Amino acid sequence: MTQVFRTAADEGLTESAAIAQAARVLMAGGLALIPTETVYGLAVAVSAFTCPSADAAEPLVNGCPVPAEGSGYRRIFDLKQRDLAQTVPWLVDGAGALERYGHDVDPGVQALARAFWPGALTLIVPARDDVPAFMRAADGTVALRSSASPVVAALIEACGSPLACTSANTHGAPAPASFCAVEQRILDGVDIAIDAGATPCQDASTIVSFPGGEPQIIRQGALSAADIKRVLEEPCGPERATSLRKG
Repeated sequence: MTQVFRTAADEGLTESAAIAQAARVLMAGGLALIPTETVYGLAVAVSAFTCPSADAAEPLVNGCPVPAEGSGYRRIFDLKQRDLAQTVPWLVDGAGALERYGHDVDPGVQALARAFWPGALTLIVPARDDVPAFMRAADGTVALRSSASPVVAALIEACGSPLACTSANTHGAPAPASFCAVEQRILDGVDIAIDAGATPCQDASTIVSFPGGEPQIIRQGALSAADIKRVLEEPCGPERATSLRKG
């Protein structure tokens, strides 16, 4: 039976039983249902998973065996009914993660992170070699987002690791913006769940990539194309970045 913790998203999270227990589950390779500020997600701790040995009897993604059947990472795909080759974005602790997990990061990516992180914006960057191959897209990129959710921030701090996290829904179904909207079979399939009620944003993040140095909106979500364009076309000083940040 899934262990469910109910918590207010803004009270004593760092030392709460929900965060402590969820972090233990995540670091052991388990799967958690967590609230972000956009939608509820299925999450694992990135540091709990490495590329298995080449002789592992598992499917290959980018030439690397994926973690074993039954692991938290594999269950993400089982529950979503999604192909293993599709990537899972990472939730990270801030703009410093762009250079920590990416390389040759486009200046436009840096500008957007300054303006909108933490917030409802996912940025795709070329992945460093230490990003597990099975977690990269076929073009060698990784998707990163600094979430404005206090629950996510507390979990990343407690785990000392980014979280690989994707929306908690069957592939093609609506992403749940409240705990009660999560499909029962998905709730039954995780090891632990945190119920923080409805999410403040109620929409998925906007995803932006810079193939060839040109911005491309992969998915239009909570953040508008007009806001993206405005930041990229004008200088983004500290005061302006603060005024544009999505909480």
